[in-house]
Amino acid sequence: MSYRKVYFRTRTKGYSSGWSSDTDSAAFKEESRRLFQELGWAVALGCNGGCDTVAKDRQDLYLHPSSFSGVLDEGNIQALQEQLSKARTFHSFGSTAMRNIGT
Repeated sequence: MSYRKVYFRTRTKGYSSGWSSDTDSAAFKEESRRLFQELGWAVALGCNGGCDTVAKDRQDLYLHPSSFSGVLDEGNIQALQEQLSKARTFHSFGSTAMRNIGT
């Protein structure tokens, strides 16, 4: 397995430089958690206003409303893009795989 630092750019309903409403924030969190859990990822809830993180095996992502970023096995990038395309509270523009960080 080869791991890469990745960024999934997103446009999230109700988020610009902050949330427009608690309802939009809650809907985004609920949906993003569900989408990752459906693929077997563990969710760690953000605390004190921080964003959630998700992890699976040696992979992890930070779920900010404008960008999901972290480390992925490059073999899982396309499957995750397909899963994120199902979202209704945000739109993912695909990923940018940065540097290879090892196996």
